Amino acid sequence: MPIVKNKLFLLLIAILTFTGCSITGDSSLFKSSNKPDASLFARIGGLPVLTKIVDEFIDKVATTPSTKRSFDGIKLKTLKESVVLHLCELTGGGCKYEGETMANSHRDAKITEAEFDAFVSMFRDTLNQYVNTREKNELLKILAPMKRDIVTPI
Repeated sequence: MPIVKNKLFLLLIAILTFTGCSITGDSSLFKSSNKPDASLFARIGGLPVLTKIVDEFIDKVATTPSTKRSFDGIKLKTLKESVVLHLCELTGGGCKYEGETMANSHRDAKITEAEFDAFVSMFRDTLNQYVNTREKNELLKILAPMKRDIVTPI
């Protein structure tokens, strides 16, 4: 009888382990947790989810005709790493962003209102795949003031 209990216990542990490790397959499983006392970073899903969001978002805006001109000559891998660090820091993840200010990094980009709106729309679409509405809105609220440093006034 003890052997049967041990086998059932091991089977249960194996099932729980497998289930926990299989989260990467379905993007709907990335949806953030609803622990209200957790940082925004933790509720979003930490670095794995932020990295996935940034990878998809940057790939999309860098290839979409209405926004891709802003990425000519930009090393996307470096940009992605920088954006992940910045978002990590802004959401309370404990990362240290040491990159340029938004004003400095966008000074010569001549981003128009229309381009900025397209970026935001694509970012929202990407966020919708991975985070809950509350976390998406909190993140967008943190990022919204950066518009004045990104868009070139006409």
